[in-house]
Amino acid sequence: MAERYEPAKGFPEIPVKLPANAPVAEYGSDVIAELISSMGFEHVFLLPGSSFRGLHDSLVNHTRNTKPEMILCPTEFAVISAAHGYAKATGKPALAIIHDLVGLMLGCMSVFNAWCDQVPVVILGGSGPLDPNKRRIIDWTHSANSQADLVKKFTKWTAEPPTLQATLDSIVRGHRIAGTAPFGPVYISIDQDVQESKVPSGIVLPDPKHPMYAPPAPQAADATAIAQAADWLLAAKMPLIIGGHIGYDPAATAPLAELVDLTGAAYLDDRNVACLATDHPQNLSGDKDIQGQADLILAIECVDTDNAVGKARAGKRAIDMSFNGMFASNWSNYGGPLPAIDLQIPCVAISGIPQLNAALRAKLAGKIPADIAARKKDLQARHDALRTKQREGWKDRANNVPIERARLTDALYEAVKDKDWVITVRNNRGLDEGIFRLKGCGHYLGGDGGGGVGYAPGAAVGAALALREQKKLCISLMGDGEFTIGSAAIWTAAHYRIPFLLVITNNTSWGNDEHHQVRVAKARNRPPENAWIGQRMIEPDIDFASLARSYGAWAEGPVTDPNALVAVFKRAIAAVEAGQPAVVDVRVQL
Repeated sequence: MAERYEPAKGFPEIPVKLPANAPVAEYGSDVIAELISSMGFEHVFLLPGSSFRGLHDSLVNHTRNTKPEMILCPTEFAVISAAHGYAKATGKPALAIIHDLVGLMLGCMSVFNAWCDQVPVVILGGSGPLDPNKRRIIDWTHSANSQADLVKKFTKWTAEPPTLQATLDSIVRGHRIAGTAPFGPVYISIDQDVQESKVPSGIVLPDPKHPMYAPPAPQAADATAIAQAADWLLAAKMPLIIGGHIGYDPAATAPLAELVDLTGAAYLDDRNVACLATDHPQNLSGDKDIQGQADLILAIECVDTDNAVGKARAGKRAIDMSFNGMFASNWSNYGGPLPAIDLQIPCVAISGIPQLNAALRAKLAGKIPADIAARKKDLQARHDALRTKQREGWKDRANNVPIERARLTDALYEAVKDKDWVITVRNNRGLDEGIFRLKGCGHYLGGDGGGGVGYAPGAAVGAALALREQKKLCISLMGDGEFTIGSAAIWTAAHYRIPFLLVITNNTSWGNDEHHQVRVAKARNRPPENAWIGQRMIEPDIDFASLARSYGAWAEGPVTDPNALVAVFKRAIAAVEAGQPAVVDVRVQL
């Protein structure tokens, strides 16, 4: 029987019986741990595996579980999702470690999500041993001639270094690549024998602070293209600006608002982002007609530029400010078809928007043209009418049971509106447009990127960990199916004292697909009443509140009375502010 050592009580998890002085690196994994520590990683998300047992030991007993601190996640899917959410919340690369071949297989969907979302995650994976004579029986099953082949098609870079020096060099290089726009995940496998062998002579520990390892400054835009864009925006009769991935960066809030104000443009958020404040008078998010009425569209870091700008037509121009042209893949069709773009401005938008604003200010010379002033007035009236409809149009259904999603959105906003909040995740139907007043970039951290269901629980935990030190109230919304897939991530939140509010929008169904089945049945003149079969999660209903409590969270539900929502949310927020994860199960309309 294996020895079992009981953990010391208390938190954080501090190793015991270690020497007072800093130990000298003996094994390859000790040197790797020292390098990781020097790179500034505060946390490392992982699920244990024998293929990186040497590195695991070094992170605990050599660098003492500090910088980085281990964050244990229940599956490799959750490991990568948590790192994905953490990276979006911090704006810098996150670190994850997963088991060899089978661990990488389970985590592949999360890697794809991070790649589509263009988020920097450094993923280390145990592997090998490369030397067949050193493999155990299980190592033969879990080894591959090229382990990275599993993710090469949806990572920025991979490496399978054969020596300790090559491993160290690959880690700092991978960090640089992940953090260089367009961002994305990298994968580096670390041979088990390299980890567990004694440190060979002549090893040089890279200095991660050296300029050669630092990601470059955000790339600026071409001045000629900026001047052309400024001319077109000022000449347009109905310019439309659509904001995309800039919504992850709080620093983009002010320059984006200035751009909208200077141009008198209408504004829309792209899918699964929120960039401009909901109450900005030119924000028409939710208006289904403005895209077709615009004679010029400026898409800023939109994932699918073709969807943002629409098809080419006479009298319409389109500008793309992004690195989408550099993110093409010969394997995935991610990003949509070739868009009808008249002017491409490849740059990082947080650099390009201020450049464009400067050009606009120079051309306007402090004067607001009469046509821009008139358009802004018209857009404000259109905005006001749209928001009134969004905020009032559901009131006749306010007492419906199951609960209307708009009622949930309204109640949640009432409960948190005076707090300093960030929405870490939400599903496509999680918040009704216009009711929850978003404040600008950085207040909603976007979707999963690749449509891989199960992202939300892990990502919510990772983002909330990053935002815990900022004392933000972290809010996440997800469907019952999404929560079911990744619910064990709640244990991670409870164990590491990561507070956040998780609202389950529970329609007891794989609701998106049930809607699809209704549409298919109607199109084929078949009974839509059968759309629920193979979709509904009923008989028995899942007791999500009890499940969440078993993981250590505060929980309540199912909430079926719409009039109880505000009070329930306030109780949940009190639990979050006391340091707990809180889960509220709300039964909503399909």
